[in-house]
Amino acid sequence: MKTKAALSFLLFTAFWGTALGQFKPNSIGVCYLQKEDAEFYHLTVALPFETLQKQEIQYDTVFKTVIDTVAYSGQIILFDNAGEVFRINNKKKFLLQFWCDDDGGTQYRPTLKMRIKKTDLKRPLTAINKIQKICCFVMVNSAGRGMEPVKIPSNKPVAMKGDYNGDGKTDCFLWTYYDEAENCDGKPANNLGIILSVGNKEYRLRCCGP
Repeated sequence: MKTKAALSFLLFTAFWGTALGQFKPNSIGVCYLQKEDAEFYHLTVALPFETLQKQEIQYDTVFKTVIDTVAYSGQIILFDNAGEVFRINNKKKFLLQFWCDDDGGTQYRPTLKMRIKKTDLKRPLTAINKIQKICCFVMVNSAGRGMEPVKIPSNKPVAMKGDYNGDGKTDCFLWTYYDEAENCDGKPANNLGIILSVGNKEYRLRCCGP
């Protein structure tokens, strides 16, 4: 019995490890709407670097836009404030791609380009121009549990809310702040920093500051 129990544990551990991939459970990021045509949305999925299980980077002396890839074979789930919009079984590798260079050093984050047929979505996507055309949230490595409740402070200007499972409770949100240095990268030139709040954690989504 002990041998069978040990074998069962090892099999479960191996399966669980494979299911997790290289992202932490319930990792949340955002989708940028790059363009759309009559039939498709063209998106870029981006997640904070901190959502990766392994967070060690070997820097090269020569700058590279992409320094590594992240293998993830689980589902990718798009969602907004009304719940799930779309899900797909991922077969492509994420790129560990450059996105910011400031006092914190040269920073990278996992990204993935997607093309989704509009008729496959439960609801249309709408880009918010003032926050760099972010159109919805994305979750990878969904554990189906363990989401921490999120509280929205009254003093933070909320730009977008997300309800992963459609239960009427906010699981994450985006808020903005004015960057005093007025040097945020990218368009539009509105100097708005963008913060993703998930549970008690906050992640920068725009490269601003010195």
